[in-house]
Order: sequence, then structure tokens, then C-alpha cells
Amino acid sequence: MRRRSLVFFMIVAAFFTLGISAFAGLSVTEQSTKTKGATTVTWDSAFQDLDYAVGTPITMTVTWTADTGGAAYQGFELKRFTPGSKKDPADGLLLSINPDGTSVTVEFVFTDLHLDRRRNVEVGNAHFKLYLWIDKDGDGVGESVAGYGVNVHVEDPQ
Repeated sequence: MRRRSLVFFMIVAAFFTLGISAFAGLSVTEQSTKTKGATTVTWDSAFQDLDYAVGTPITMTVTWTADTGGAAYQGFELKRFTPGSKKDPADGLLLSINPDGTSVTVEFVFTDLHLDRRRNVEVGNAHFKLYLWIDKDGDGVGESVAGYGVNVHVEDPQ
């Protein structure tokens, strides 16, 4: 009986370890804060994946909080991919946007990365804009829309 338990535990541990490596990748590296009127918004502003494989879809969830007043989802857009080298620019596609309360889940993919010859690694950056309705005076009504930058950096080691 103990042997079965040990084998079962080893299988679960191996599955868990493989599961973590399969889903590891994109991580939040920075949160930013911006004040508009009396409302300060904090949001996930920078992500990275240092072991990315070109063509693999990336799912990113951007969350935000407001200290007073409120900040409600208005929109999310892809601004550009960089570096924009003439020979081998980073490029990609925005696949989906799904807002949910105080977060938005985005799926996108890099179709090409730029070769950084100095470091011998392919790199790419995706630049997005999160738009939120802001209640600047705390009265429960959104008075204006503000844009918040969200950036993703990926590397595909050679």
C-alpha cells in the first residue's frame, strides 16, 4: 500500500512540475500608478517571458484597482510591436480581448522576433493601451477616459 502511495505521489509531483513548466512564461514585472483628479489607478503595466517560442499564443491578464472613485473598462488596443528593424522586425497579431470587472484577458502572438546579434537572442516587445472610464471626483460617475500603457517583452534564446 505504501509503495502505491509513493508511486502515486511521484506521478502527481511529476505532472505538477511539468504543468508548471508548460504554463510558466509570461509574468508581471511591474505595476504602475497614475492619478487623474482624486482617483489613483494602479495597473499591471509590464510583463515578460524570457523563454518564448515564436508563434506560441500568449494569454495575458491585466488587472487594475482604483483607490477612490472608480475605474471601469472602456477598451484595450494593440499600439505596435517593436523593434521595428527593416531587416527583421518583431511582429504579431492580437487574437482576442475579454474584459471582466477589474481585469481584461488578452490573447496575442508574436509571428516574428528581432535577432539581437550582440546577445544572440531573438527579442520582441508588444505595446498596448488599456482605456478606463475614471470617476475623478468620487461621485460614482465616470467623467473621462484615461489611457494606461501595458508592455510585454519576450525573448527566444538561440
